[in-house]
Amino acid sequence: MSVASTKPSSSILNVLKSEILMGLLVALLSVLAAGAAYLGALSDSAESDANVEGQKLLSESNTEFLRVNQEIIQDYTMFDGYYINSDKDEDLTQYYKDSFSDELTASMERPDGPFDDAYYTTMYTDADTWYDEAMTKFEEAQQHGNKADQFQLSVLIFAVGLALSAWASVINENSPVRPIFVLVALAALVFGLINGIPLILS
Repeated sequence: MSVASTKPSSSILNVLKSEILMGLLVALLSVLAAGAAYLGALSDSAESDANVEGQKLLSESNTEFLRVNQEIIQDYTMFDGYYINSDKDEDLTQYYKDSFSDELTASMERPDGPFDDAYYTTMYTDADTWYDEAMTKFEEAQQHGNKADQFQLSVLIFAVGLALSAWASVINENSPVRPIFVLVALAALVFGLINGIPLILS
């Protein structure tokens, strides 16, 4: 009974001490560490591109906000001139009215106008759209940054496993430390894959 039970244990121990297993671990962990580093670099690049695009869109949004604010001030000025001169000077009143923006002219015909909510919504449409697109790009950049961090974690895990595999290969075959290093290296391989595979699929 005791002899039979020691055979599987001895067999597993021999596998853990195997030079072939250690060679496979070194090769596999080397490739996986390099692959994770490459994918992490791609994610870093994607993060940078998304941030640049987000900054560009945000700048365009801010510029459009400033332009629209000036146009709204102009509309208020023209409307004041129009209101003050109504029933006093028809030509001057018409001059001010002709100077209205299309948005103000449209709001004059609505029950809640002029300068109703629809007026401001229309005026700021492009600026708001660019702002929303910028925020989307920043969120995308954050996602890529998080993915890059996770890939770097995989690189670290694989590197630890690789180092232990390499050390195990130079340790005396009969040393009790050798199978322990191989076990930890195998655990690093599994954990690194568990961490990295969902990132590749996402």
